[in-house]
Amino acid sequence: MRHSERYGPGVPAELDRYLIPSENIVFMFRRHWIILFEPAASAIFGLVMLAWLTSLTSGLFVTIAAGAWLILLARLGLHLWWWWDELIIATNRRLMRVHGIITRQVDIMPMSKVTDMRYDRTVPGQILGYGRFVVESAGQDQALSSINYIPDSDLHYQQISQIIFAPSDAKITQKTKAPGTRVPITEPDQAGFRAGK
Repeated sequence: MRHSERYGPGVPAELDRYLIPSENIVFMFRRHWIILFEPAASAIFGLVMLAWLTSLTSGLFVTIAAGAWLILLARLGLHLWWWWDELIIATNRRLMRVHGIITRQVDIMPMSKVTDMRYDRTVPGQILGYGRFVVESAGQDQALSSINYIPDSDLHYQQISQIIFAPSDAKITQKTKAPGTRVPITEPDQAGFRAGK
């Protein structure tokens, strides 16, 4: 897999087509491996059943069972491909989901539209280390309103919260300008200071 010329190793070259030069990647991940558990367990269980049937009998019944197991194996391969092909990216400007095997799709939610976010962790999620973000945004329902099976979810929650909810410089520093000067002057907040005390 080719790497991004702009962002370096670990970032697929495909993202150079979707990200603008002023964007910085905050995090990028594939969903937690737990989404592959059921297809993998089904394929393993099918193999065990096939081995058991082969030890008991032979003929057409075993051939049908072998065909069924190949279908389970192909299903596992397809899920593995979907998992590897999907990327969730957060930049300093937007949240993105890149997915799709035949038709490549890019779902986008600007960070400026996010009004609130909920962070859920079920009991299995707490044990295995994954979580779910439920994002509320201004306007209509967005494609990225819910993102499930997030690995290292505590870390990613802190990272995305810093982008969404960190106050801007304009809110932190309320400055006024003295007449005839371009140097900003911070107005003191304490009444005692203004009174000359």
